[in-house]
Amino acid sequence: MRVLVDTNGLLFALLAPERLSPRARRILEHRGSALVWSAASTWEVVVKARLGKLDLGGDVATVLGEQILRMGMRILPVEQAHSFRVATLRDVDRIDADGSSRRHADPFDRLLVAQALVEGLPILTSDDQFDRYPVERVW
Repeated sequence: MRVLVDTNGLLFALLAPERLSPRARRILEHRGSALVWSAASTWEVVVKARLGKLDLGGDVATVLGEQILRMGMRILPVEQAHSFRVATLRDVDRIDADGSSRRHADPFDRLLVAQALVEGLPILTSDDQFDRYPVERVW
């Protein structure tokens, strides 16, 4: 299966594999899977690490780079077509854990959705907020 791996999919595989769904684990571990990692997700991980919101237990570039290599992921650069596709995404409401609704404005998520749509890829993520967009989510 060819699939765009969301940041949480990779981080779960690296830091909390017990949080992976059985399907996600099968996809990530299957040698026949064509795993794709967005350069935007690298940026997201670096930003979170620099803000102190994420600790990978070592140098972020080294740990993340090794995990991407270990998982055999192909890097998907951010292309002009991806950026333009973000502009066409409708605004969607994010439903918070308490049931309240607010605009879903996460730029990393929106860029991943645009990349998935342009490239014709499903997104491997546990984040059900992706279900609000016209993209296939696998988990």
